[in-house]
Amino acid sequence: MATSGKFWGGLLGFMFGGPLGAIAGVYIGHHFDASKPNRDTFSAQAVFQINLISILAYVAKVDGEVDRREIEVILAFFRQTGFGPAQMQTLERTLNFALTRDIPLEATCRNFKKASNYETCLMLLRVVYLVVMADQKVHKNEKTAIEQISHYLGITDADMEILRAEFLKTDDKYYKLLGLESGASIAEVKKAYRKLALDYHPDRVAHLGKEYAEIAEEKFKMINEAYGKVTKELQMA
Repeated sequence: MATSGKFWGGLLGFMFGGPLGAIAGVYIGHHFDASKPNRDTFSAQAVFQINLISILAYVAKVDGEVDRREIEVILAFFRQTGFGPAQMQTLERTLNFALTRDIPLEATCRNFKKASNYETCLMLLRVVYLVVMADQKVHKNEKTAIEQISHYLGITDADMEILRAEFLKTDDKYYKLLGLESGASIAEVKKAYRKLALDYHPDRVAHLGKEYAEIAEEKFKMINEAYGKVTKELQMA
């Protein structure tokens, strides 16, 4: 006998509990009924997307108002990752519902961390930055939220600096993207690049599906570009 989306929505709602459970229920109910996902990959994707939507909803309203530009960035992110009309309908309904909830940020982040690897946590934080920068300014509450999310996810200070560098326009941006300071040696650059190439390789988030692997590919290209720029600069010096 086929199992309905409402059943699975209720089950995950019970497993998550509280406001996050309600959000999970909305997501799962629509997702199963609309797309009949592959059960082998659904769990990792569902946990990632439910928590991602919840955290982004928190960030979108943390400054006291919901800016439509931030909502558009969230929806554009999912569209760009390849989600079709039925999936987008599910995601948008879940997001709109999440915006009406009082999101428990620490519990949501820690729940996400338990079900994710470190590279997936980095991806989530990168999307948070994209949303915050939608209006080209960072409200003090948004800055606090980023710091809290980073702490709850266990992101290192070094990786936080690399993430910030993506959104900064400074002379040493490419060094920052590699987690280095200006004046680093060729040997230090190569060592940093090897580590980042491993940490940010798209294969690290392949379990979430090809959509997210493609997003990781963008970051991977950025690291390669930084490595090329810095190496060329040092060779010419």
